[in-house]
Amino acid sequence: MNLKDQMILDEYRKQRQNYVRLGDTAASLLKDKIGDMKIDIMAVEHRVKKEESLMNKVEKKSDKYRFLKDITDILGIRVICFFADDVDRIGKAIENLFTVDWDNSVDKRALIHAKSFGYLSVHYVCSLPEGQEYPEELIGMKFEIQVRTALQHTWAYIEHDMGYKSEFGTPRVAVRQFARIAGLLELADDEFTRVRDVVKTYTEDIRQKIINDEADDVLIDNVSLKEYVLRNKKMRSFLHELSAICESEISEISPDNYVEQLRWLGKKTIGDIKHFLEENHSLALSLAKSALENTDLDILSSSVGLRFLCRAELLNKNYTEEQVTEFLMLSVGNAQRASRMAKSLLKTAMN
Repeated sequence: MNLKDQMILDEYRKQRQNYVRLGDTAASLLKDKIGDMKIDIMAVEHRVKKEESLMNKVEKKSDKYRFLKDITDILGIRVICFFADDVDRIGKAIENLFTVDWDNSVDKRALIHAKSFGYLSVHYVCSLPEGQEYPEELIGMKFEIQVRTALQHTWAYIEHDMGYKSEFGTPRVAVRQFARIAGLLELADDEFTRVRDVVKTYTEDIRQKIINDEADDVLIDNVSLKEYVLRNKKMRSFLHELSAICESEISEISPDNYVEQLRWLGKKTIGDIKHFLEENHSLALSLAKSALENTDLDILSSSVGLRFLCRAELLNKNYTEEQVTEFLMLSVGNAQRASRMAKSLLKTAMN
């Protein structure tokens, strides 16, 4: 090891703890900003380069690095998101949060030939901005942020991080296979984004129909049931009646698990649920009073209305004990418990 490389190593040892602090600070800022932007992500990871890894880098590129500050990836932060268009949205957040060294930053997507497939990721070289309340010793220290999708991350991990490279580069026999996989994952990224947009458009359409009371023919699924519970005025009114029994608050919970139960009861459309509410409102409210009065519950889930309406339907339609048990098995999963609950429910009706 020559004197220059030794000086870089000595400086690294002195500054390592500052890089750790910088990583914690920058990663926390980034997580908070992404959260504020309502972007769902898989992870924000960060690491400080190990001493052995640093020295290997310096020795391989000794002419490139004169000082520790010339090495911009001692601290690395990686943001893994789900959708390809979120890469650019997160990029905007990075530009707003940090000072970006554009000369050393690179968009790998722009480097891929139009007829080729390969590693797609955006790398930003950043530092904390001056004029903010950051520790003075951290200002000016550079770090790298990589932004890529979960599928891009998978490809990079297999192709690079797991070491599918020989001393002289990736084995020729694997190059074509990696390129084909990269092409498939790039296509999958685009399709996932397209599916998300389709679901978003569908959700907005269903929401508007429910608000306008034009959803009678809409089939029950996870989206339509959630929007009905959240937006329908009569259902909301019923939920407030239930919460008033024990003076609790309503917590919005996805009613996904009731889709199967409603289908078991023969309810196929939003119009069916409207009639279901009208027919069972009185008994459902009575069942709720028996169950909730004199309790100290502070919070009720927004799906509680469906719970009592389903039980009222079972009683109003004179389902047998065997049928009630079968129905309860959909949510309970334990035959003995479902049987006990069925007996208790039918006993309540007799009283």
